[in-house]
Amino acid sequence: MHILSKSTYIKGLQCEKALYMQKKHPYLRDKLSIEQRAKFQRGTDVGVLAHEVFPCGIDMSPNSPSQFPKKAQETWNNLSNPEVKVMYEAIFQYNDTLIMLDMLVRDGDRWLAVEVKSSLRLSDTYYNDAALQYYVLHGCGVPLSDFRLMYLNGDYVKDGPIDVKQLFKMESVMDYVVEKEDFVAQNVERLKAVVALPHSPVVNIGTQCHNPYPCDFQGHCWKLIPKNSFLFTTALDDHTLFQNYFNGMNTNAMMLQQIDSTSEEAHQIEALETNSYYIDYKILYSLAPQPKPKSVAYLNLLLHRPAVPELDGTRPYEEMILAFALQGEHEYDAAIDPSLLTSLRRDDMAAENCFVWDCFDDHSRWKEAIGLLIEKLSHYEQIVCFTPQNLTTTLLRHEIIQNQAVGYKVFNLFEVLQEAHFYHPAIKRGLTLQRLETALFSESNLFEHSRIILEATSNDLIGYQQAREDLIAENEIVAKTYQQLFK
Repeated sequence: MHILSKSTYIKGLQCEKALYMQKKHPYLRDKLSIEQRAKFQRGTDVGVLAHEVFPCGIDMSPNSPSQFPKKAQETWNNLSNPEVKVMYEAIFQYNDTLIMLDMLVRDGDRWLAVEVKSSLRLSDTYYNDAALQYYVLHGCGVPLSDFRLMYLNGDYVKDGPIDVKQLFKMESVMDYVVEKEDFVAQNVERLKAVVALPHSPVVNIGTQCHNPYPCDFQGHCWKLIPKNSFLFTTALDDHTLFQNYFNGMNTNAMMLQQIDSTSEEAHQIEALETNSYYIDYKILYSLAPQPKPKSVAYLNLLLHRPAVPELDGTRPYEEMILAFALQGEHEYDAAIDPSLLTSLRRDDMAAENCFVWDCFDDHSRWKEAIGLLIEKLSHYEQIVCFTPQNLTTTLLRHEIIQNQAVGYKVFNLFEVLQEAHFYHPAIKRGLTLQRLETALFSESNLFEHSRIILEATSNDLIGYQQAREDLIAENEIVAKTYQQLFK
């Protein structure tokens, strides 16, 4: 059986301890998020579609890990079979390292190796895993004409059935992988020795816990770190935090002695100590809408960016509006159309029922949202949202607001809270609506936002209904947050 694979090799490059834990104690891994699972599925779907660039191949995928040796032998036999032109998931093993190559294409008396990525650009990690695969292929004696990385072409515009030869583009990395062969060989031996250790290697927590990917053993490795440790603050970069920690300043008290008591870092540590939130109210109120708007719309847009374009005229990862939830409030005024005022919330305010639109069952209708939003948002002086994206840019892109001058109407709580240095222990490694609800209201009934996307694209009526309910629930937290902070 093999010791290393592509995934464990890449994991080992990031952290030796993570590799050891993956091989010896995989049950200690953190639970995969919905977003991570969706990324894995997207990669699989794009990889299968890429087979159409080199069609009629033989799928060498094993049904279970126990079939690896058998499939590796079949792969090897196929190399000398002139009737086999293409293999998918071709399996090779060399020096205790196993790879499953996305595509191996006969090219005269040699073979073209192709690895598929579901992204618009190539990263260092993609080059590193290509280098490992070349190392194994070369070690097995497979004569290669080239090694290419295949990825999505951001300039491709769908017009009719998907043209896979236009959807994908390829980049030769042959020179790179040949140059890196010695580097890979040294790392393979090093990482094999790590796996052979009688116990987990001693590796301190550090920046490798989050870079280039969040490690899925953080829950295990960080279990002795107090939940209120300054390592969970965000005012200073990770390198500085860990440098202080391993230089002896490993408690909040010691850290506070070394920093300005009025600094943002000090305020965040205080929030950790008291399990409360910190916000710079001076900045917050300077960002508050002036004058106070008489009408506010709380808007939650659900955007979908499919890797493979679904509709004619769209590109890979081009966004479409799958749904929106809009809840409006008007200061009570006889001049306002009474039909807009359906229920009183407070003595001086009236609120519209939450309006929800979606095209879950037919994505080709997505542009209907544009006209609806143009009409509905025109009744409000303020548009309040919570999103890491720039909503003004999104609304301009779809001509929902006609010019940048109208952009002042957009009040993005995400951006405002970041500018006001909002911090709470629940935030830790990122501000989400779920964590914001926990911070402000000491409870959270929400979920990962990516769950709504999963529900909305599930082709299931129950999923559609849940997505609508979740969209409304998110919008209610946006309204509740805005009202608490600014009213």
